[in-house]
Amino acid sequence: MPHSAAESSTGGTTPRLTWNDLAGVAPALRLPGRNLSKADVLLYRLDGRGIAVKDYSARPLLARQTVGRLMVGRECRAYEAAGDCPGIARFLGRLGPFALATAWIEAVPLAEMPAGSVHPALFDRLDAVIEALHARGVAIADLHHRDVLVRGEEVHVVDFAAACVLGPRPGALRRRLFARLAAQDRLAAARMRARFTGGSESEALSRIDPTAVRLWGAGRRVKEAWDRLRGRRA
Repeated sequence: MPHSAAESSTGGTTPRLTWNDLAGVAPALRLPGRNLSKADVLLYRLDGRGIAVKDYSARPLLARQTVGRLMVGRECRAYEAAGDCPGIARFLGRLGPFALATAWIEAVPLAEMPAGSVHPALFDRLDAVIEALHARGVAIADLHHRDVLVRGEEVHVVDFAAACVLGPRPGALRRRLFARLAAQDRLAAARMRARFTGGSESEALSRIDPTAVRLWGAGRRVKEAWDRLRGRRA
């Protein structure tokens, strides 16, 4: 069954949504967060449009007041900076300290598509979305195949909870961090391209910043060692 994503932005200004606008409207769908650090995603139907609400309100108090506030604030800043970037959710507003809203469309997560089944042109479009975000000073920082959604020939990117916004007057450290996270976005997209088109991962990574590839490789080795210590691998 198709899952849903926030509708891509287009030009124009959208009035900001508030919880009062949704008063008395029951969610048509609720996708529970996978763990304590993940928000619930709710679909509302209002005036003929679908609205996605990402909400940490159901998380325990400590998680809500720390992770919830931090992630919502960061994601709202990323959407504001992204503006009308193609392939990015239309931002509808922050609904208090623990929730935000975007538009909603039907789409299929890349994670649900069989490996080797996707045309490379889709990843050309994904690369274009990522580069447009970087040009606006937004690095996704945690791009995952669950957060890349496909509708026909369209590709959308959602979830900016870990995003880094460069800002109007970044210092040297901020610029360096942003460059590293932007390279990480490109690396994640290259690995997805190889997996879902049936291509070679080593060939895909050969076109990525070598420093980013080395850091990713080191991190993967650490994770594998930790998994072995926990008995999760033979």
